[in-house]
Amino acid sequence: MKRKVIQIMILAIYFLSPLPIAFISLRGLNFSIAAPAFIGIISYTWLLSELITAARPKFIEKYFSLDKFHRFHGIMAIVALALGMLHKEWANFAWGEFEFSTVFGDFAIMLFLLLTVLSLLFMTGWLRRIKIINVMLDTLGNFALAKYGTMKFLHNFNIVAIISLSVHVITIAYVVRSDMTLTMMYALYFIVSLSFFVYLKLIRPFLLKKNIYTITNAVNETDQIVSLTLEAESGQIFDYNAGQFIYLRVKDEKYTFEEHPFSLTSAPANPHVLSVSIKDSGDYTHIIQHIKVGTKVTVEGPYGGLWQPLENIQKTDKSLVLFAGGIGVTPMLGILESLRQKKFKNRTVLIWSLRNEYELAYATELASFQKDMPNFIFVPFYSTKNGYLDAEKTEAIFESAKVPCSTSEFILCGPKKFMHTIESTLVSKNVSKQKIHFESFGL
Repeated sequence: MKRKVIQIMILAIYFLSPLPIAFISLRGLNFSIAAPAFIGIISYTWLLSELITAARPKFIEKYFSLDKFHRFHGIMAIVALALGMLHKEWANFAWGEFEFSTVFGDFAIMLFLLLTVLSLLFMTGWLRRIKIINVMLDTLGNFALAKYGTMKFLHNFNIVAIISLSVHVITIAYVVRSDMTLTMMYALYFIVSLSFFVYLKLIRPFLLKKNIYTITNAVNETDQIVSLTLEAESGQIFDYNAGQFIYLRVKDEKYTFEEHPFSLTSAPANPHVLSVSIKDSGDYTHIIQHIKVGTKVTVEGPYGGLWQPLENIQKTDKSLVLFAGGIGVTPMLGILESLRQKKFKNRTVLIWSLRNEYELAYATELASFQKDMPNFIFVPFYSTKNGYLDAEKTEAIFESAKVPCSTSEFILCGPKKFMHTIESTLVSKNVSKQKIHFESFGL
C-alpha cells in the first residue's frame, strides 16, 4: 500500500509539473493567447522530464521498475512531442506569424520528430506488428543505422533538441515577455533536468570506475550460456532483492566499455558475491562467453521490480507460479534461491519453456530446489516436441501441477511474444492483471 501511495505521488508531481510555470506565465491572458501557450508549457516541461527519466534515478525506479519506467519514458516522449506540434500550429493560428526565436523551437521539434521516428523503428518493437514495416526493418538489418548501438548514440542527440527548445522559451520569456520571474522558472526547469543528463553521461561513469568487481569464476552451463561469479574489490556488494538485474561493463580492451543489462541469479542472503548468466545472443554476448577469470568489470544496480510480489508472501497461503522462456529463467533462479534460503513452504511452480532438452541447464540448482523445497514443482516444456506453449497446454500444466489460479501470484520473464501469450492465457482464466508480474529486458 505504501508503494502504491508513493507511486501516485510521483505521477502526480510529474503530471502537475507544468502548473508552476503556467501560473506565472498565463496570468491576465485571454483564452486565445493562454490556451496554445499552456499546451506549449506542458510540452516543454514533459520533454525536459525525459532527461530525468532517461537517467533512471533509483529513488523513483524502486517504486516502479525500470521496464515500466522505460515504457513510460517512450510513451510520454511521443505525447510531449505531439503537444509541441499542436502548440506550434495553434499558436500560428491564434497569434499569427511570430518570427522571434521560433527558429530554435522549429529546429527542436524537427529534431525530436526525426529521432522519435528512428527510435520507434530501431530501438523498440512497437511498429513491428505492421507487416510492411517489419519487412523493411529486416531488409535494413545489415545497415549501420539499424544497429542498436548506433541508434542509442543518435538517440542521445535529443539533448541538442532540448537545449534548442530551452533557448526558444527562455528568450521569449526574457525578451518578448520581459518577465524575469518566468525566465528564471524556465531556466530552473532546464538546469534541473540537464543536471540529470550530466550525471548520467559524466558523473555516473566516473563513479562506476571506482566500483570494481572481479570475475572469480566462469562456468559454461551449455554451449551458449556462461555463468559468472563477481566479487567486489571493496569486499561489500550493494543491497538488492531476488529477481533484480544489473548493468555490467567490462574493463578489457576486447570489449567496448558500454553497459549491458543482465539478471542476477544470486540471492541477497550472500553478501559477498553476485552471479549472472549470459546467453550468446549477439556480438557482445558472443565474445563474453569466453571471458577470463580475473577480468575486471563495473556493476551498476540493482534495477527491476520482479521482487515486489514476493513481499510478505510467506505470511499468506498464496502459491507462486514462475513462467520462464529461454534465458528468462535467470531471475527465477535468484528468486528460487532466495525462497529456498528462507525455507519457503508455499506451493511454487517453475514452468520453463525451451526449444529442446539440449537447452536445459542449471540441473544442480534445480535439483537442490526440489530437495530443499518440498512444495516446489519444476515443469520443463520443449517446444520442438510439444509445440508452442499456448492456452490449452498451459491449462494442462496447471491441472497436473494443481495450480490454484485464484490464489496465485504469477511472474513472467522471456521473449515479449512468450510473455504476451502467457498473460493473455492467465487473463482468460480470470486472473487479475495485478497478480501478473513481468519485465522486458531488451533495455
